[in-house]
Order: sequence, then structure tokens, then C-alpha cells
Amino acid sequence: MAKSRTIRVTPNLMRCLEELKRAVKEMPRGESKKRAQDVLDYLSRTFRGERQPLKGYACPPHQRVIDN
Repeated sequence: MAKSRTIRVTPNLMRCLEELKRAVKEMPRGESKKRAQDVLDYLSRTFRGERQPLKGYACPPHQRVIDN
């Protein structure tokens, strides 16, 4: 892996994020939709440049990326 932990958000990544948002919007209500929305929220924050918990190395036990 590169020394830099910076994620370069390209137009392709933004297009993928938009497609995922559309797909999640069409999902029926339930736990899977909630988890998928949590993932999208996390990715959106990361793409905006917000820092990840523990610099992205691991999820702290009290703050998971996706709730189980």
C-alpha cells in the first residue's frame, strides 16, 4: 500500500457513490437498508475529506463504521 493514506476521489468514484445511493433508495425497508445507508453515510463523509476514526486503521469498539 502507498505511504499516503489519502483517498483520491475521482469522477468514477463519485459516479459509483451516486449509483449506490440510487440502489439503496430502492431497497425495501429493513435492517439491510439501514446497514447500506450507514455504509453510504460513511463513504460520503470520507469522500468529503472528513477524518476516519483511528486514521482508518481499525474501527474503535465504541464507534463502528457499520452497526451490527
